[in-house]
Amino acid sequence: MQNDSLTGLLTFEDFLSQAGVEICDKSKAYMIAAADITDFHFINVNHGYDVGDDVLRDAADFIRDCLPNMICACRSHSDHFLMLISVQDTEYERVMNETQRLKERVKEMIGRRASDISPNINVGLYFVEPGEENVVAAVDKANVARRTNKGSYNIPCVVYSEHLMDIKENSAKILPIFDDSFRKESIRVYLQPKISSETKKIIGAEALSRLVDDEGNIIPPARFIAALEQTGRIIELDFYVLSYICRLIRKWINEGIEPITISFNLSRMHFFSSTVVEDIIKLAEEHNVPPQYLEIEVTESVFFEAQEMIVAKVQQLRDYGFKVSVDDFGSGYSSLSLIGVLPVDVVKLDKSFVKESLKSPRSGDLMKGLIRILNEIQLEIVCEGVETPEEEKMVNEYGCSEVQGYLYDKPIPTDEFESKYIK
Repeated sequence: MQNDSLTGLLTFEDFLSQAGVEICDKSKAYMIAAADITDFHFINVNHGYDVGDDVLRDAADFIRDCLPNMICACRSHSDHFLMLISVQDTEYERVMNETQRLKERVKEMIGRRASDISPNINVGLYFVEPGEENVVAAVDKANVARRTNKGSYNIPCVVYSEHLMDIKENSAKILPIFDDSFRKESIRVYLQPKISSETKKIIGAEALSRLVDDEGNIIPPARFIAALEQTGRIIELDFYVLSYICRLIRKWINEGIEPITISFNLSRMHFFSSTVVEDIIKLAEEHNVPPQYLEIEVTESVFFEAQEMIVAKVQQLRDYGFKVSVDDFGSGYSSLSLIGVLPVDVVKLDKSFVKESLKSPRSGDLMKGLIRILNEIQLEIVCEGVETPEEEKMVNEYGCSEVQGYLYDKPIPTDEFESKYIK
């Protein structure tokens, strides 16, 4: 048996060899765990490779000394680890709780080496079928689950299921469609209006993307966003959308039309680029678009990772003149203390707030109090997912007069949006 020179764990090949022998024992139950450190390259770039190596050695020591019933482990490559663990049962809640506890200990350990980041550990688990002999297939299933866990701060780990393999197969189908659409510049950009519930007039819009397959079928974001995030291609899509709406706003200005502000989503992956601020500013300047007509939407979960660095870059974008909004606020680890430190102009309340507020007085009081606080600190508020007059009336009474949702319109093609709302 050979060991990895950096961590002292087994090499990938020897891990497969030993694990392959172990799982053939039909009298025992096993689990393969796959894990990686979110955006590990950020540690290398900003703290140096020596610190990065120390983090990997710390992680290996933790795996050796702290994982109960661990049989063998390896660093398969970079910051990716695999472990074969003997299990007594597969009770879901117990596994989740134990995984969360171990993840928190590893995150604290990494934080001691790089105190300016809030690392996340992505974990995927596969419970090996009794007598299963194909260890490579078992490892692949654990990795499918691990990749599904990426970006999920409120989910300790993902346990493999056949549904996840369907997602993997979907990704394999989606990427060629995206490549072809990107090359042909045929990705469709839809706009969904933001409406003042008091005046019933349009006050802005959100840009959303759609892919189209060879047969002309529209592919919704639920089918392609995850695949693009996992492969890093989401950056190309985000800039494609930004470039599109810059051209659109420039066209309106040239036609003598006062533009509305259009928001676009910015993936967390952008913030680990050293040039993201310059790239966005450059694109706006190339199209001669005043920055106040562009609103950058950042999902709240983005700020729980490398917060200091991300806040600094968001502040630079805001200082230039772009509006900045926190999207899906309330869908994850929301905190009012987070809002207190973020350089944002707009808070978009997740649609779950609206739905829950109609179900119980307590939920309604919570939403009412939150809107009151956000108004007091002079933040613009948008309620997402408003679908009925009853919901609109409720949020308006609570103090939010800006809504987005199917009550007024779904996301629609740009030409239809222009004829309906602009011209």
